[in-house]
Amino acid sequence: MNIRKLLLWCLLPLCMACSRPRETDRAFYYWKQRYEPGLAENAALRTLHVNRLYVKCFDVSWNDVNRTAVPVALADFKTPFPDSLQVVPVVFLMNEIWQQKDSGWAQLMAERTASLLAKQCARIPTRQISEIQLDCDWTRTSRDQYFSFLHHIRQQPFFAGRQISATIRMHQVKYLGSSGVPPVDKGLLMCYNMGDLRKPGDHNSILDMDALRAYTGSDRISNYPLSLDLALPLFEWDVLFRNKRYTGLLRQLPLDNRRLFRKDGQYTYTALRDTALQGVLIRQGDVVRHESCPPELLQKAAHHLTRQRQPHKPAIIFYHLDPIILQKYSVHELETIYSIFE
Repeated sequence: MNIRKLLLWCLLPLCMACSRPRETDRAFYYWKQRYEPGLAENAALRTLHVNRLYVKCFDVSWNDVNRTAVPVALADFKTPFPDSLQVVPVVFLMNEIWQQKDSGWAQLMAERTASLLAKQCARIPTRQISEIQLDCDWTRTSRDQYFSFLHHIRQQPFFAGRQISATIRMHQVKYLGSSGVPPVDKGLLMCYNMGDLRKPGDHNSILDMDALRAYTGSDRISNYPLSLDLALPLFEWDVLFRNKRYTGLLRQLPLDNRRLFRKDGQYTYTALRDTALQGVLIRQGDVVRHESCPPELLQKAAHHLTRQRQPHKPAIIFYHLDPIILQKYSVHELETIYSIFE
């Protein structure tokens, strides 16, 4: 990380120690398999007065060979969590696991998920876990099994006395009637990945204001039947297309190298020669779309969202806590976005 920016992140807490109390719960996602934050991540949490960390504990995926669900990418908590943080364990559930239609499947999944989660969180003090989050992009066809799973998981001992939250995608807010409302205590609206990643063209699929307005309308958030926390994106990627067909995702390509790429649009670049980058062969004529979330775009999104604010104290969550990403934003920029909701 840039030394100057690292020093700013580390020293600013001393300058901001006497700032006023916050009217939102400030939070980050931590979406890496190993929990071992460095100086920059810890400084960001202190400086921005973050009091909640959403931590992915494992994924549940579908094994086609054995025709069953299996846990993958189990988190390795190398470092204790700061005492000042509320820790929200998160389990990501692939939608494919709900293709199993057995009547006892939802209960079995709830028991297995809760059992493994209890083991994963055994070293986290009980007082630091007041909420548990389930993350699944359910559909109309998987809704009944997933909602049944949520009913059963509430009965598991590890969940007793704790809030259960579920992630809500943009399409699930817009199409409330067909999507249904998950039987949980509250939702987390994911205000990103709202466009078509695989569609070629000069657009930003991570965050687009026209798409955000189309999904949320003027009152879909304020009228949603659950209390909603809000998550905003702090990430970027490079989307590769060959012959107008999606090829894959890359990160941190040297798009400013004019010998390799020509900028053609607001987000798009064309490869000028064959070259291997990050172990991937990029061919002359391939198109790369660089998608990111600059501070001014995040501020516009925050202003739009706060106009539909529900009557509760929300958590405002940045996805995600990463030292490379933190280089892209100043303390003031992130503080400004948080403060829009306060």
